[in-house]
Amino acid sequence: MLRQTFDIAKLYLRTIFQSRGDMVFALVLPLIFTFVLGQAMGSFAPSDGPTSWTITLVNADGAVLSVALADRLEADELLDVQLGTQEEALASLAADETVAVVVIPADFSVALLADEDVDVDFHVNGTANEVQIVETAVNAALVELEGSVVAAKTAVFAADQLGRFDNDEAEDESARETYFNEALLQAQEKWQPIPPVAVTVEKVSRLEDESDNIAVGAAQSAPGMMVMFSMFFMLGGAASIVEERGQGTLRRLLVMPIRKAAVLFGKFEGIYLSGLVQIGIIIVVSGLLMGVGWGQAPLALLMMVFSYAFSIAGLGIMMAALARTQDQVNSITTVLVLVMAPLGGAWWPLEIVPEWMQKVGHLFPTAWAMDGFSDIVTRGLGAGDVILETAVLFGFGVVFLAIGVWRFRYE
Repeated sequence: MLRQTFDIAKLYLRTIFQSRGDMVFALVLPLIFTFVLGQAMGSFAPSDGPTSWTITLVNADGAVLSVALADRLEADELLDVQLGTQEEALASLAADETVAVVVIPADFSVALLADEDVDVDFHVNGTANEVQIVETAVNAALVELEGSVVAAKTAVFAADQLGRFDNDEAEDESARETYFNEALLQAQEKWQPIPPVAVTVEKVSRLEDESDNIAVGAAQSAPGMMVMFSMFFMLGGAASIVEERGQGTLRRLLVMPIRKAAVLFGKFEGIYLSGLVQIGIIIVVSGLLMGVGWGQAPLALLMMVFSYAFSIAGLGIMMAALARTQDQVNSITTVLVLVMAPLGGAWWPLEIVPEWMQKVGHLFPTAWAMDGFSDIVTRGLGAGDVILETAVLFGFGVVFLAIGVWRFRYE
């Protein structure tokens, strides 16, 4: 029986790998999607970028409060502030010499003293991360300045109530202005930045360049596309079984001295081995040509590959048993993949979706597969850390295969 099973599996492999269309879909497309999505999602990855960002500051106001804001921005270690006119600033922005141009409007000080809404004008030409950093720094400086102004106004009001200003109107106004400027300066000097929070980190990963526990770039797209396209490829085996049943091929096989179990498990073995070959090629090629790091624990990677392929091969047999026509299999395959892939984290990291979606995703083998591959690729974990995922995937495969064997019809 084992020989018969292997012969049927070998015939399936020869048939499936002779189709150029199937090979393009199974091998070329996942690699293309891995590269494109990896490049797109890589912009969100932490990088060894600059420690400061150049901005050009245009002070169209020139009064004491705008000067105070400029001084605060120049003191920020994240910013390299260059002063200039608006024409010079926009020219440097167009030449990619600065990340952003910050313009303090001419009525800035007057509006701030009058308790009106104040804002600065932004002209940006950087990445989303760079722009967010600059805007955060400028907004923090504005909040600090507004707080200092409120404190200075409160000090002037208190001094006025205590009879500090009792001279004539002109001298009184000059004294108020002087007192306000002194109070503003003291408030700014007393404004202390929040001390950094001390964080104790326990390093659990063996990856030297680990910077985050959420997969980004190719670390997300490579296993994600592999999981999705291998599911498409292996579930295509269900369609071929249904087609053979419709053409009477399975019925004719039973006339030969071949046991029914050998036919069914031969098909299962063929689907399983084809999935292993496809996944293996994707891993090797993506690692060599795209620099995808598949972790430092080959045993863990093998455990995940074998268990995931087993679960999807079992799903393919179950679909072949339950579907009546090839069209039904194709339709069900498309729906299943387009539901299981995103909910399972193949399109984006599961960590960024709501908790209820994570729970729904783990009703499918794709989520458990992505958990395991992320542990290996992103977190650098080993075989002992993916035992749960491996066991669950094998469990899915056993259940699917049992239902398929129970309900399978040869004609």
